[in-house]
Amino acid sequence: MKFSKHATRRAASLAELAMGAGVVFLVLFIGSFLRVRQDLTSEKRYTLTEATKNLVDSLKDVVFVKVYLKGDLPADLQQLSTATRDLLDEMRVRNPDHLQYSFIDPSAGVDEKTRDQVYGQLQESGLQYTSIRTQDKGSQKEVIAWPGALITYKGKTLPLQLLKSQMMGNSAEMVNRSINNLEYEVASGIRQVSEEYRARVAFINGQGELGHLATQDLTNALQEQYDVSDVRLGGRIDALSIKNDAGPYRINQFEAAIIAKPDSAFSEKDQFILDQFVMNGGKVLWAVDEMDPQLDSLRTNQFSMATPLDLGVDRMLFAYGVRINKDLLLDKQCAPIQIYTRPYGDQPKLETRPFPFEPVVVPTSSHPIVANIDPVHLKLASTIDTITTDSARSIILLTSSRYSRALRSPVRISLNVVDMDLGLDKNNTPERPVAVLTEGKFRSAFADRLLMPDSVLKQVGYREWGRRTAMVVVSDGDAIANPVDLAKKMYYPMGYDKVVQAKVYGNREFFVNAMNYLLNDKSLISIRSRAITLHQLDPQRIQTGRSAIQAANVALPVLAGLLIGVGFFFVRKNRYANKP
Repeated sequence: MKFSKHATRRAASLAELAMGAGVVFLVLFIGSFLRVRQDLTSEKRYTLTEATKNLVDSLKDVVFVKVYLKGDLPADLQQLSTATRDLLDEMRVRNPDHLQYSFIDPSAGVDEKTRDQVYGQLQESGLQYTSIRTQDKGSQKEVIAWPGALITYKGKTLPLQLLKSQMMGNSAEMVNRSINNLEYEVASGIRQVSEEYRARVAFINGQGELGHLATQDLTNALQEQYDVSDVRLGGRIDALSIKNDAGPYRINQFEAAIIAKPDSAFSEKDQFILDQFVMNGGKVLWAVDEMDPQLDSLRTNQFSMATPLDLGVDRMLFAYGVRINKDLLLDKQCAPIQIYTRPYGDQPKLETRPFPFEPVVVPTSSHPIVANIDPVHLKLASTIDTITTDSARSIILLTSSRYSRALRSPVRISLNVVDMDLGLDKNNTPERPVAVLTEGKFRSAFADRLLMPDSVLKQVGYREWGRRTAMVVVSDGDAIANPVDLAKKMYYPMGYDKVVQAKVYGNREFFVNAMNYLLNDKSLISIRSRAITLHQLDPQRIQTGRSAIQAANVALPVLAGLLIGVGFFFVRKNRYANKP
């Protein structure tokens, strides 16, 4: 039986089709057993940092994450929800047995009473809701969303706020910032609920340091990662460390100490206690003033004379490679203040003016402590010099702007400076250090100064050359404080500006990063320093050209398919037109 050439060609085509389909199914079958993931984005937004990978790999029990970003959400929150799901998917690929998650719509209740109960439970758990106004076809509507998550590990639950809505800006900017910090926030939360040991941090008291209310925001931030407590030195040799009978030196009871704006001198005994804490590997975060601005006089007389403030720590800092100068900075790049100017009618006029004595420092260093943080707000800051030592190195973290000038002591501080032409464009001392990191091995500030027998020094556990350690020195005590309303007994977040009534500065992030670095939590900083760019569509063009965009999205794919089909038809027609 003979077959026609047409039938033979048709059978060959069917065989090729069957073979191609078989190859596709075979590839899909083999691929179902393989995990091949490739991040093709320019900023590697779907690639976990090594710190996060190590954290997820080290989990010993199940971490369950409940994310409350589901349902009828605005486009910006939908983007945050998608980014959160992508992140958790990437984490789960690393350790699917010990990381699980679910997305929940808290507004999905059948009635208002049920929804209110769910909302109440979420608030009791520590989550905060967000009220967002959105525009839909020219009309506005208010949406209640809960952009947060609850992380549970071995019966311990931690609330996690995913939307950082305190920053000044529109919703797209807030979401972009939240996506930037998403991996850090989730990884930090998982670490908090799963870690077995927490480093100990001491706020030093007894020399007129900032009170609890003025440091409450930083305390809350550090307590998420460390055990934080107050320590009064009071000349007690065992305040920060104890003598180890089995060894020649002392053992620190804390890993780090914070000295937040003291206003009176440390005694010789307290200096010795701090010095030996550093010699035994203790880290110190210094936020100290070198000048006394005498603010009471400034408030009553509109001017004051700033004079040197003797805290008794100059010799210690010099031994560690740092010197805070007795001067004050004027900076053209500064924060605004509100002052009363010439009366308007019979009422004093309140105006907002830039105040050069309050520099706004924009980080330019690539160091992880200051990478990807907002400008830091300082008040009456001094300049810092670094001293070269063979066993330690100093890294400048923050500097003033190009248009700054240092005024040597004594310095006249006047509110009238807001109306003066200071000539900072020409007569300046640009880019002066105001925050420095120094790390290495330090020699005791009491070397060659102690007049005690060697037997007594041995009994005390004195150490002349220290273990490797690090410290951060900031030449402004107010930088570490959060704004306080004494009348209402409440505080605002660090970096909050009362003039614009929003958090606009990166003081909180700077000090948290500094403590993370000092305590060798560099992994957390490496996650925080990532930057992901949000490619936002123009909302105005979307609103005005909505119909055209919708029509194009519907018609163009259909038209493209038709053109491809017509082209394929003519190609086949021309190919087989002359064949019998």
